[in-house]
Amino acid sequence: MRGEVPARPHDEPDDEPGGAPGSSAPGSGAPGSSAPGSGAPGSRAPGDEEVRLPGGNVGGAVRVGDTVRRPAGPWTPAVHALLSFLDGRLPGIPRVLGRDEQDREVLTYLPGWVADSGSEVLSAAQIVSLTGWTRSFHRAVAGFSHPGPWRYFPVAQPTLVGHNDIAPYNACFDGDRLAGVFDWDLAGPTTPLLELAFIAWNCVPLWRDVGHEQAAERLRLIASAYGEIGARQILHAVPRRIQLMLDWIPVAAAAGDAGMARLMSAGEPGYSGTALADLISRIPAIDRSLA
Repeated sequence: MRGEVPARPHDEPDDEPGGAPGSSAPGSGAPGSSAPGSGAPGSRAPGDEEVRLPGGNVGGAVRVGDTVRRPAGPWTPAVHALLSFLDGRLPGIPRVLGRDEQDREVLTYLPGWVADSGSEVLSAAQIVSLTGWTRSFHRAVAGFSHPGPWRYFPVAQPTLVGHNDIAPYNACFDGDRLAGVFDWDLAGPTTPLLELAFIAWNCVPLWRDVGHEQAAERLRLIASAYGEIGARQILHAVPRRIQLMLDWIPVAAAAGDAGMARLMSAGEPGYSGTALADLISRIPAIDRSLA
């Protein structure tokens, strides 16, 4: 939820709904079939071993050759339809390959550097690259619709299908350039403002105190890279976006979402609730710095 995951030198799916470290629900990115050139969907080339990928609380994400595989959910068909729609329209996304012999989803593996959300922050250039990609994504997804079911919680008056878990733990970089965004399991109907609010929670990051001047400057980067939505508007949308997530986690867990149940076992929504309360106390100072 806030983003405390170990640094990963590659693109691995990490389930952290809403940005708090260790959240694992939707957005585990990696559906599957077979490694490119390995034959039928779900097959593996001789000698390809499963390598468990770190991060995430849902569990089960493994790398096999050039693919990432993990258990599918009821939302998987909708997510795969979204990724297939975006294929060729948007760079830096995993390609859907199908399912394997264990009925796990399989996606292409996205190489790159992934920040340790607990100890590292994205550079200014990385924030600009990630937010610029988000703008391109929102343009590319216009016109896409799907009845679901989606794993993401309902929001009022959605205007597009978003990723809903864009954060350092779900992005890989080549230097300051974004190389890819993975873990799409939280995709679903949302708004650009809520998407940007979650980026701010994780990439400023607002879930911890980085100082009001630095927070304001990094909010300006996000607003400038996206355009049309101001930094103060993004800042004041964050509490609502995070509270929606915190309210949803126990509801989803009670409904049988194993990823959300694991999050609760790991201390959510309590940990992120504490972080949100702290942010709310800091918002006036950050707002003054943005004036």
